[in-house]
Amino acid sequence: MKKRITDIQLEGKHSSRRTLFLDGERFRDVEPSLITKFGLRIGLEIEEAVLQKLIAADEGMRAKNYAFDLLLSQSYSKQQMSDQLERKGFGYRAIDTALEGLEQLGYIKDEKYAKNWVNRRQRSKPRSKKMLQHELTSKGIDKTTVDRVLEEIGSEQETELALQLAQKQVSRYRSLPTHVAKRRLHGFLQRRGFDYETIQRTIEQVLRG
Repeated sequence: MKKRITDIQLEGKHSSRRTLFLDGERFRDVEPSLITKFGLRIGLEIEEAVLQKLIAADEGMRAKNYAFDLLLSQSYSKQQMSDQLERKGFGYRAIDTALEGLEQLGYIKDEKYAKNWVNRRQRSKPRSKKMLQHELTSKGIDKTTVDRVLEEIGSEQETELALQLAQKQVSRYRSLPTHVAKRRLHGFLQRRGFDYETIQRTIEQVLRG
């Protein structure tokens, strides 16, 4: 059944959205660009199917605009942004539309996000390759992307990182018995994701000095 557009009003003093009235009753607020896209005008009779497409398009645009606001303060992986939009109350269709648009515009790139995360981590709170892999996966980055980003970290770099961390930490343990210092260093490196062999070699080297 068709409905007639009886009025199109500005939503409010501080908003650019437009309010549609159908058959004399308020229908919903929509983005002004959709007025043009759907050719909406007072007096136009509109099918229910077209109204549903209008609603879906508006939801997608609102979700994308909300995402833009979030991206002003920090970067997000695709999964993180999806979770944020879902918590805001957007439906799956609107979320997919928003994410597709953001990816096309280059605002969300999981590989770039992962590389930036690794660089920040290694500058401020260094972690092993295994720990970085766990952290990125927990943020919704797919395994293929994670592996590609972390493939540049080789075993030599991993060993050097463990040694650097241990050398900074060991000064706190100089007054402790050797077995206590070993235990604490082992726990310190283990919490940062290093494997047993790397930890043992590192402990032997720093305590030998």
